[in-house]
Amino acid sequence: MIGWLLAGGSFAVLGLSAAAHWAVASDTSWPTRALRSYENRMNQHAGFLMLRHSGQFLARIHVAAVSVCLVLALGAPSIATGSALLALVLGPVVLLKKLHEGRVVKLERQLDSWLLILANALRSTPSLGDAIASTASLAPRPFNEEVDILVKELRLGMPLDRALAACSRRIGSRVVSSALMMIVIARQTGGDLTTTLERISSALRETARLEGVLRTKTAEGRGQVVVLALVPFLLCSLIVWLDRTWFDPMLEHVYGRAVLVACGAGWVTATLWAHHIAGTRL
Repeated sequence: MIGWLLAGGSFAVLGLSAAAHWAVASDTSWPTRALRSYENRMNQHAGFLMLRHSGQFLARIHVAAVSVCLVLALGAPSIATGSALLALVLGPVVLLKKLHEGRVVKLERQLDSWLLILANALRSTPSLGDAIASTASLAPRPFNEEVDILVKELRLGMPLDRALAACSRRIGSRVVSSALMMIVIARQTGGDLTTTLERISSALRETARLEGVLRTKTAEGRGQVVVLALVPFLLCSLIVWLDRTWFDPMLEHVYGRAVLVACGAGWVTATLWAHHIAGTRL
């Protein structure tokens, strides 16, 4: 019996693989377009995170693993296999997105330190390109990795303004893009770049301090929302513990069930609205 199941699973995997290969064989079919779009997205994450494997390789491994898990789930349907399939489908995508966002947050936090290092480097050399190159070994990680890519692009002959714009697009952060754009503007207008960098660094530190205060206040507000959202359930549990028949008229009558549905809808709306208000950041 086990042998027949293994043979059937093997043929199912082979058939699914053949169908997938036939589906992506044409460059105009929608599976091919979807796969290419997914590979491009994975390439962006893998390149930004500087992973060992390419995004195309990760995407194909992910698709193959999902296909095998789908066959196993169809052969032995259960809550466990369904949960495993869902986790396998969403897990890598969510993980890479979280890692990408975490790296961007680290770069934003290290930006003020790098700007201060760059300002000090400009005191010893008048060339902005040389000053940026000297900060590659002094900046904290992962910012030094982005500076290293920037320096390599400059050594390959790319103009400084274009290299800074490419770095801004690669990171994809509004804070980093604004700081790099101010460097370009100060360089083109002939202003005191050292003083400009010191002011930007000071402004970023003050912004980070205010964001920390705001984060603390919004965390307190979200905690209060959670407590207020749990109060109705705690109150109902206490009433049921005191008298199990208290809610029977409401549950048995149509008007009582309508009131219960209205209360549930109001609770969901109020909770989501309060969480949105408490979790809003500047």
